Amino acid sequence: MPKNVLLITIDSYRADHFRPLTSLTHSIEYPPESPTLESVYEEGTSFTDAYTTGPGTSPSFPALLTGTLPLSYGGLGPLKPDRPRLSKELGKFGLETAGFQCNPFLSRHFDYDQGYDEFTDYQNPLMGVATRIFPRGIEISNPKLNKVDDVLHITAAIKKSYQLIKGKPRPYVSAEVITDDTVEWLSGTDQPFFCWTHYMDVHHPCYPPEQYRKRYDVEDVTQSQVSEWYSSLLREPEALTKSEIESLKQLYSAAIEYTDGQIGRIIDLLKNEDRYEDTLVIITSDHGELFGEHGQYGKPERMYDELLHVPLIVANGPDYLENDANDLVSLLDIPPMIHDVLGFDIPEEYEGRRPKIDEPREYILAEHEVDGEVIVGARSRNWLYEGDEIHDEHRLFDLRDGDFEQVPVSEHPDLLEKKVVLNRLRELDVDTRRLEDEVEGDVQSRLEDLGYL
Repeated sequence: MPKNVLLITIDSYRADHFRPLTSLTHSIEYPPESPTLESVYEEGTSFTDAYTTGPGTSPSFPALLTGTLPLSYGGLGPLKPDRPRLSKELGKFGLETAGFQCNPFLSRHFDYDQGYDEFTDYQNPLMGVATRIFPRGIEISNPKLNKVDDVLHITAAIKKSYQLIKGKPRPYVSAEVITDDTVEWLSGTDQPFFCWTHYMDVHHPCYPPEQYRKRYDVEDVTQSQVSEWYSSLLREPEALTKSEIESLKQLYSAAIEYTDGQIGRIIDLLKNEDRYEDTLVIITSDHGELFGEHGQYGKPERMYDELLHVPLIVANGPDYLENDANDLVSLLDIPPMIHDVLGFDIPEEYEGRRPKIDEPREYILAEHEVDGEVIVGARSRNWLYEGDEIHDEHRLFDLRDGDFEQVPVSEHPDLLEKKVVLNRLRELDVDTRRLEDEVEGDVQSRLEDLGYL
């Protein structure tokens, strides 16, 4: 029985870009190489039909880290104190806990730091410069640096010079930095642990190191171009050429390969220290990304498979997990699975499926919220029903025979998926909270750079 947990999450990683799953979707011809993940896949269990609980970071991570649906507990925004936390629950059983991530939505500003003995979110002081020169960012609130700046203005000069050479800095730290800190922490603990490591490099604006860009013939693209292209992709995609959109796709694949290599460093550490087999390793993503499918780009408030279907690989788990490998699985099911595998009682507040107790899922529930208006989707094997209060419409899609065809809701009035969505909409009481009221300064600027605002 494992005594440790390593949860690795890769922001924006679509299931159909993971080679072992590409054959199921046939949506891309040349998926990126991911030798680390494929090795873990061969050793463990891969859930072929795993789905996240929303088409973005903020509606997906409550499921992963609190075991609750995203619009429970008043809706999105900072996590409320009464929400359960996987980190706190595992800490009660004596596990040392650590989190390493740089997504503003998952930072201490949104109360994701609760329950961790060590939590590094790189939010402050950080200007978003994630490079080989300044991998941890330029500290704008460092008192010593400020005194030097009063005379020499060195920070501004360095930033300006850097941008001239490399283009606009990325608004997150690199996978190498996240891995360095994860490895250092793991090397320093000999107690049972829960470690959550989250990578942003597959999230746009993607700009992996040159050696990875070369593999996809985009080594000459600058960071500034990537940022400009991605901004256009979200706001005015028709302004981009086919070549520019193709370059963004190539950078996305290159970033997957780069991140895979960094994950390999963590796996190698555990194996070299003979701790791998004692560790429940879980690798997944929070959502996908649209590259023109359904005539859209980025992460619209919709429940398409390209946004919800994610890789989910589990290594060193019990044999019974194989029984669920081809079932519908929600990321909401991960917290209760972790408790069950470690032999811990499953908190009643968790809303996910309990292994060996609950029946297989008939559908996946996903939801999102914008300024108090919500969309809820239920996806089964055959149907996707969306109750969209954001755009004041309900939609039904026929998924039978591998198709994705919108059909009139009135033709199928008694579907379970429709009843589930309507029930969820009736029970929701979502707080209307503007994102701009929740964050300030550096965090809001970085959210803007990431295309969230």
